[in-house]
Amino acid sequence: METYNETDFVLYALAEMKIPVQSHTSRHIILANGYQIEVEKRDLYRLSVDGFVISPFDDMGALCQFIQRNDVHADD
Repeated sequence: METYNETDFVLYALAEMKIPVQSHTSRHIILANGYQIEVEKRDLYRLSVDGFVISPFDDMGALCQFIQRNDVHADD
């Protein structure tokens, strides 16, 4: 039986929503637009930018929509 990997799920969701990933480790994902996501556990993600925690999210769809609407580097 395969083990479920929440980080792989997050990476898949980000790719589907066309949100570019700069790098990632087993629990941390750095996005090209300045956000960082920490995978706390299944269905719990901590979103931060520049070291400041924005909010925990328990819904990957809502997290992706928030990132898309609030792109910190949209004016670059």
